[in-house]
Amino acid sequence: MSKGRTAAIERLQHMLEAVNAIEGYAGRGRKAFDAEPALRDAILYQIVILGEAAKSAVAADPAIEKDLPDVEWSPISRMRDRITHHYWTTDREVVWTTATESVAELRKALVGALERLK
Repeated sequence: MSKGRTAAIERLQHMLEAVNAIEGYAGRGRKAFDAEPALRDAILYQIVILGEAAKSAVAADPAIEKDLPDVEWSPISRMRDRITHHYWTTDREVVWTTATESVAELRKALVGALERLK
């Protein structure tokens, strides 16, 4: 296995760790999300990690993007960019939907990808 592929797999593992954290935080419920700024911040931070790890995985091994079409590489990266560079435009509803719906789909794609790649 190439160094690039090995690095990309490590980033996929980081993405899965971020997914686990987001699901744990979101599991506290919508009321807690709306009431606790620290909880929102924790979810946003993990979304930033997801995006950065996705970008790093593709940079380390560009073929991974084609090899794993179930992972929505571009939307993940774009959300990270928006949170990081345009934080004032971050929509709570989008963040909640990402944390409670999109992340579950991403988990399936990541688990499947890691099983195939190992």
